[in-house]
Amino acid sequence: MADKQRFAASLRSLTPLAGWLANHMADLPVQEEWQFALDLAACEAATNIIRYALHEDDSRSFSAEFSATDEEVCLRFTDSGDAMPDGLIEAARATDFAEMSPLMESGRGLKLILLCVDTFDYAREADRNITTLIKKVEG
Repeated sequence: MADKQRFAASLRSLTPLAGWLANHMADLPVQEEWQFALDLAACEAATNIIRYALHEDDSRSFSAEFSATDEEVCLRFTDSGDAMPDGLIEAARATDFAEMSPLMESGRGLKLILLCVDTFDYAREADRNITTLIKKVEG
């Protein structure tokens, strides 16, 4: 079963997003740490969409879609903002998080997402950004 929700392109949307996600995760047979990791990845992805794709313009919005099977949970974010620059996810994959400066102004979010989920995918289709996060259900 999938559920889709729209959120304004404002950092104030992170709290309702986290609540919406928590409601969906409440009945999953997973540990609290698993839920925390997915929540962190979702909030990092949404923050990037809000800041860099939609430029914190709260007259614009993005959607989040939650679906789950016995094997995995999928979160799919869709927005009509600016495209993600080429190579950012690959650069994050190639970077050792321990070597990243805590004073870096940006760049840690993508690495955090990669560390928290099993699949992190981005595509640009028909003037839309589609960001997909998949986390396998434990055990």
